[in-house]
Amino acid sequence: MREMPVKVRMGRAHAHRESMHVAILERLRLDIVEGRWQAGERLPEPLLCEEFGVSRTPLRDAFRILETEGMVELIPHVGAVVTAPKASDIIGAFEVLSLLEAAAAETVARNRSPEVLKKLSKATEHMQIALEKGNHRRYFELNDDFHSAIVEGANNPVLRQTHEHLMWHVYRVRHTINRHRPFSREAGTGEEHQALMQAILNGDSERAFALARSHLLGIGAATLTNAGWAQPPAASEPT
Repeated sequence: MREMPVKVRMGRAHAHRESMHVAILERLRLDIVEGRWQAGERLPEPLLCEEFGVSRTPLRDAFRILETEGMVELIPHVGAVVTAPKASDIIGAFEVLSLLEAAAAETVARNRSPEVLKKLSKATEHMQIALEKGNHRRYFELNDDFHSAIVEGANNPVLRQTHEHLMWHVYRVRHTINRHRPFSREAGTGEEHQALMQAILNGDSERAFALARSHLLGIGAATLTNAGWAQPPAASEPT
């Protein structure tokens, strides 16, 4: 049997290493978000190497990316230490998220893709059912689906990736809040989602932008309040 060329073998080894550190990265990120590893805690390399069945190299590759994402800090002679969420970071995240989702909603309203509209309508309908049944856990799951459908519907990879990166920090704060005050945030009546949905159905891209931005800033204010942090100025209502 002919031996595999060196470049091919090296390429496959590199691809395997890349896929390995991506899988480790996704698991570690989720563990931090869901509170397995707390702020100020050092990620134990020997334990994690054994858990993932890898050497330190792919693990440290994942640590470096987590540092760029603000999830950990790499401290010389100590290792990767989990960072604490900061109010200023969450305020900044929601400010950018509000603009990203507003731009996505504007695009979705302008294009009115039947497939995207179907996803949004389904999510809106099921959210209302969850509210009527008092199932706030299911409501928040569907709420995430609604917002994801808008972002995905814009068909902009850069917007989607930036949005996903910022949302990990929001999910982290949400998990912290829910551990101490389970689903304490009022779910509301769903009127904001319905108004945004109607603007999109009407093809009113300008109003869709304004409603989405106002909605996200409102969520940001509620998140900060529930986390016990200072609240930013309230968003003005779109006209």
